[in-house]
Amino acid sequence: MSVETPVPLQVFPAVDTKPEAEELELGTKVADDGPSYTPEEERRVRIKQDIFMLPILCFMNICAFLDKANIGNANTAGMSKDLGFSTSQYNALLTIFYVVYTAFQWEMVLLRYINPRYFLTGVVFLWGLASTLQGITVNYGGMVACRVVVAALESGGGPAIAFYFTMLYPRKEFGLRWAIFQASSCIANAFAGAAAYGLVQANTSLAPWRLVYLVESTPTFLAAALIFFMVPGAPDQCWFLNDREKQIALERVQRSQSLEAATGYNMKHVKAAFMEPWTYWIALIHFFGGAAFNSLSVFLTAIIRDMGYTSVNAQGLSAPPYIVAYIFACTVAYLSDRWSVRGWFIAGAELIGGIGYLVISYAESTGVRYFATYITVIGVYVGQPLMFSWCATNADSHSKRAASLVLFLVTGQLGSILGSNIYNDPPRYHKGNSVCAGGLFAVVALCVSGTFYLKMRNRAKDKKFGPADPNAVIVPTEDGSDHPAWRFVI
Repeated sequence: MSVETPVPLQVFPAVDTKPEAEELELGTKVADDGPSYTPEEERRVRIKQDIFMLPILCFMNICAFLDKANIGNANTAGMSKDLGFSTSQYNALLTIFYVVYTAFQWEMVLLRYINPRYFLTGVVFLWGLASTLQGITVNYGGMVACRVVVAALESGGGPAIAFYFTMLYPRKEFGLRWAIFQASSCIANAFAGAAAYGLVQANTSLAPWRLVYLVESTPTFLAAALIFFMVPGAPDQCWFLNDREKQIALERVQRSQSLEAATGYNMKHVKAAFMEPWTYWIALIHFFGGAAFNSLSVFLTAIIRDMGYTSVNAQGLSAPPYIVAYIFACTVAYLSDRWSVRGWFIAGAELIGGIGYLVISYAESTGVRYFATYITVIGVYVGQPLMFSWCATNADSHSKRAASLVLFLVTGQLGSILGSNIYNDPPRYHKGNSVCAGGLFAVVALCVSGTFYLKMRNRAKDKKFGPADPNAVIVPTEDGSDHPAWRFVI
């Protein structure tokens, strides 16, 4: 990453542009009469962005989850039996994926150098190709190679969208859009379970597990094509907006965050991000949450199967909890954005999820245990998107945001590695469910304490600098310290 050279920064039309203020110094703020657009104009821009972009990106995320988690359905459909994989070899496949996925989390920083349209198209197409090849693999080495390639490329896809969204949406709108995006994995899991249910019963010359890979990876190529032709590289490059609307789209983001050069990184800001306690606080939250989130998508069908259902029925019964969770995730994210609150919602959701894990593991009734899968999936899938929102919207420059997101993502995937290695004691899976429950309870404690910590930081700033000016247009400080007008989202 190169050190960013300060450049003359764009000043909005509504900002006072006196000659002596034409070139803004880093660390200053420009107080003006408010946005240059009306609420109705802003609403039209927001609706157009949501209509033309969100469905495509959600479809990409659905494909990513299908290609990442279809190994669970394929294994339930007989992959390990046909290829002669032992339990330890299968668990190694899961671990290898998350190790590689973790090692390549840094790829998201390339969005400041490569147009997102081209970057996302490339990684999506290539991981789709590698995922398809899993369906024709005949030995363990071939499966390992495919999983490594899928992991390396997917780590530059889905996680990069969190950073991409901060380039397109204001802070107050990020949470709902990110929840719609990330919680679309619920639809992916529901579709994967329903599709696998049908594919297992298909009467073809191919083994059912091969069909799972071949069929579920096909939509990824369509996603790559849609991204290439439809996804813009920046707010002012949205092809579906007119010139006036492009200006509004850019101003909306800059007013919500800060005025910065369009490309590159400021290494002082990167260093400041790693000196910020909150960077590690939210990363630790994601470590514990990530263990539950990722292991659930891989092991839920096995958990349901080992309740006493057949493999075929387990595939079908794994779908409904995800559909219900998607509705809850989007609803809670909307409320979180509306009230500008993250921590309390995450704590409540993960408390519910942790209780669900314990019921699955220790309740006697099969019906009660299956019902507990609903509250577990709801808790985990409501909390996870809000964690991303809490991280991505609590940095006052692109450089600090990128650095904090990389650490956040890496620690989350380390949690995933943990989660992929603890479900090895069927049929009750006491160890795996108990570890995930304990992790979610740790998230509750960290979210409650983190909320009070951020409130304390905000109060200290109010006391020192006075209340934040809602019309301040912030130019990041040169040394990377928080701007006096910046406040944390709690």
